[in-house]
Amino acid sequence: MVISFLTYRLLSILIGILYPLYQTYKSIKYQYYDQYQSLLCYWILFSLFQIYEFLFDQIISLIIPFYYELKLFFIFWLTYKNISQLLFYHFILIYLNKYENDIDYLFNNIINRLTELFLKFILLILNQQQTIKKIDQFENQGDHIRLKTNFAAQSRRLNFIQRK
Repeated sequence: MVISFLTYRLLSILIGILYPLYQTYKSIKYQYYDQYQSLLCYWILFSLFQIYEFLFDQIISLIIPFYYELKLFFIFWLTYKNISQLLFYHFILIYLNKYENDIDYLFNNIINRLTELFLKFILLILNQQQTIKKIDQFENQGDHIRLKTNFAAQSRRLNFIQRK
């Protein structure tokens, strides 16, 4: 390994994120419509590359020599004009077209379940807050009763002392 992981991360951010980010900004600002498709293909491929890194990076980096250098080369190659479109249309699009309905079902199912869990979590938090308020109110009533009881007991003691 010629470069360290930290050097790789810094260079991958510079090459893989900042440069395409600036190109995207310029194409939106100056309305370079011809670059939109290329940039969208790049961001799709870069996103898939990030998922790949998350899942397999630690394992494969131990097996393949010069792994970080190869990844940097790949990121740099993706930023080169029309390479991302070429890869997208010849590999990714074919797979996405084939499994589009399954992927849609999967994402819709996941989003619905996550929404359900989120709403249940919010309701749980709200119910706990209401329960805590009720407990506080009950405890405050108990304190009030204890104060009355203590006041009554003190009053009885004072009366008892005064009678003596």
